[in-house]
Amino acid sequence: MKNKIHEMVNATRKVYILRHLETNEFICLRQDTKEYVACFTDGDSARQFREELGLVEYVDVAAMRIGDTPFDNFWLDGDMIGRSLLTTEHARSA
Repeated sequence: MKNKIHEMVNATRKVYILRHLETNEFICLRQDTKEYVACFTDGDSARQFREELGLVEYVDVAAMRIGDTPFDNFWLDGDMIGRSLLTTEHARSA
């Protein structure tokens, strides 16, 4: 399997994340031993994902900066990336 080369993502970029309504916990996906916080670059995609999983009654969609999440791994629009791809340089942001 080929590895995909990912673009740098600005740490201040606004993303839409899924959070449990009662506990306010982040919704994550797990692969092997890593947890990836589910996040999307647009709210409509986040709401669609929530609906497809049948989580509308349990999960809210919230906006925040990707660098402010307490995770090192992100499932960003279906791509798994690590915190090492976050940058503060505006010219290199995705």
